[in-house]
Amino acid sequence: MKPKILRNGPVNSKEICALRTAVGWDAADGTYDDILKKLYAYYTVRNDGSELIGYVSVLSDGIADAFLIDLMVHPEHQESGLGIRIVRKAASDVKQAGIQCIQVTFDDSLEPFYRKCGFHIFRGGIIDFKNMAWD
Repeated sequence: MKPKILRNGPVNSKEICALRTAVGWDAADGTYDDILKKLYAYYTVRNDGSELIGYVSVLSDGIADAFLIDLMVHPEHQESGLGIRIVRKAASDVKQAGIQCIQVTFDDSLEPFYRKCGFHIFRGGIIDFKNMAWD
């Protein structure tokens, strides 16, 4: 049985921080209590033991644009299709709400994954204040 993807299901910042650590990111302790309050939506997936194994945030103006942020699948569940299912569920809900597009930024190595999810890939730019020099 495939794990169920829940929109805005119960989750706490400690669980998200633990998942961030499991996928090799910094924990971002102390940020998700505020982040969860400001999102358009978020999606969670739990295993049979009710542990958080998948997560993604969606930011949106509710009209024209939505952005996927922080897609995470626990390493023990990667390559299972779960990440694609999460992205497609979020994209489907965004489309059903009448929002015109959904966007994502990602490392070049993830391009094949996002193509499988249905994204049209084209060039863009980002100013990342945390990781880039700003003159």
